[in-house]
Amino acid sequence: MKGEEDAKQAMAARFDEQALRIRGFLRTDVRYNQEFLPPPFCIEFTGSPSSGKTTTIKQIYNFLRRHGFEVLMPQEGAEVIPGRMRDKPDYNVQTAVYALRILLLESREHRYDFVLFDRCVFDAYHWMLYWQEKNKLSRGDAEVIQNFFLLWAQKINLSYVMVCAPDIAIRRENEVALSDKLGETTNPAAIAKMVTRFTNMYVDLAPRFPQLRLIDTSALSKRDMILTVGAEILGTFEKASEKRTAGA
Repeated sequence: MKGEEDAKQAMAARFDEQALRIRGFLRTDVRYNQEFLPPPFCIEFTGSPSSGKTTTIKQIYNFLRRHGFEVLMPQEGAEVIPGRMRDKPDYNVQTAVYALRILLLESREHRYDFVLFDRCVFDAYHWMLYWQEKNKLSRGDAEVIQNFFLLWAQKINLSYVMVCAPDIAIRRENEVALSDKLGETTNPAAIAKMVTRFTNMYVDLAPRFPQLRLIDTSALSKRDMILTVGAEILGTFEKASEKRTAGA
């Protein structure tokens, strides 16, 4: 019996040594150490229709990739959740939960340097205002949902709220649209209300969340819009990098 016990202990010791050597090769002390590697920079873009959000995201994505960064650009929640469900607040809660799940996962992983969100937690805050206006959500319930998503807003390093005057937004839309037929949220009256909601959201939240930026693209060309956002992104994260390096 003693011989069998000694053999089992010897085998267990050998397994422990093997596991230790494998861990050393995989550098698990670094791979899963949240303090060793910084989390990725997370940027959210939200705002009213045809304000240049999608164009800006794509150009920022292309620039960062060409300069050697690993960049994740998650699919927008509205492209994932079936459109037929858009008649209730549940729809925007689902699209926001989809984005929030990615934010929570990737902000603790080290697979990417940048994560560019086409709508995330601040967008969810806006849509609860919309449903409140439609009388499909009480003020109390809207605030509960908004505060839930804002719990993780600090994981968003920068959030761009992009708006555009309705007449200019419609003109931009018609430049590439297959027809002049307008949608429920892409007509002048709806866009004007949306611009007001997003602007009010910025005014209300900016004191608590300094990472928010409001950009009115009405008078900006596509190039000026992209240069404005790109310059601030690079400047902001260069400073963050210097600060982290100095504190290391």
